[in-house]
Amino acid sequence: MRYNTCVNNFDFDIEFKSLYEIRLKHAQDKDKIVYYDYLMYKRGSGWCTGLLNDDWRRPCKIKRAKYNAEFLKNLPNYYFLGFPIKELLKSPYSDGLCHACAVALSLYFDEFEIITCDLTNYTAYYNKHSEDRKREQYEHSFILVNIDNKKYVIDSTWGIITDYNTYKHIFGVKNVRTLSSNELKNNIIYQYIKERKNIKGPDIYNDEYSKEIHKYMAMCENYKNPDNKHLEDFISRCLFRTSNSTCMWNIMSSRETKVMIDYQIDYPDKNMLSIVDDEHDFLIESPYKDTIERNKRVLESYHSKKKKSLKEKVLTLFDDIIEY
Repeated sequence: MRYNTCVNNFDFDIEFKSLYEIRLKHAQDKDKIVYYDYLMYKRGSGWCTGLLNDDWRRPCKIKRAKYNAEFLKNLPNYYFLGFPIKELLKSPYSDGLCHACAVALSLYFDEFEIITCDLTNYTAYYNKHSEDRKREQYEHSFILVNIDNKKYVIDSTWGIITDYNTYKHIFGVKNVRTLSSNELKNNIIYQYIKERKNIKGPDIYNDEYSKEIHKYMAMCENYKNPDNKHLEDFISRCLFRTSNSTCMWNIMSSRETKVMIDYQIDYPDKNMLSIVDDEHDFLIESPYKDTIERNKRVLESYHSKKKKSLKEKVLTLFDDIIEY
């Protein structure tokens, strides 16, 4: 339950935190999470949007969050069904396409696991905040890779990289189903995707491209594997649902027409820590008058607190000198 309150024309939230929120903040405070997606990094530091996705609102209190620009920047220019993967992994595209994004990410690794599971802690958070139909479970997929003998999660929905134990602690991972790199590499549909990783797709109205997408869809939808029912279910249901022609047409057309303001943002190319870096905040400033005025008041509050803090330090130092 959330109560919106206004004090001295300054709004803030009094909120009962869920287990997911508490554990996420704790992990961020301990630098156990790195955001590779800039917009999710800003959300992780406390920024939020209103009913409109470009109505970005400053937080009253900045949360600690880390942003790593190197991850997306240094990935090779591969394509998933003709769409640039480095763009697909950005939150305006990746939201709701976790199964397809996990497969797309796997093209960058020789060995990996794709985990499909239910996120119990996040389900509780989702149901508390969602005005839509409540969910009994939140099915989700992400990729797991081994780095220096430690398992790391790369999650395209939240745009984060973290170790597997931290991830499980935050999200509440249950009903885990695993696909290994060997299982996928020997699969005809995965081979179809991998063979095209260096091929950039044409515009969405191209007849040849349309034929390729529909061939791929038929392969997924009709895929059977009596010896591996999870692989069958993942391809015919999960992968098909998040990479069918409707999905591809939507993300292609969004990219071409730039319908949403988010798509026009060029992610910063430097690593950042939220509590000290704010030079790129102009990238997500709201275009709406009421929010602009609100954000200005929040920013003024930041500066007044900084001045007060400096004044307190000087007075403390002066008191120490007098006492000495």
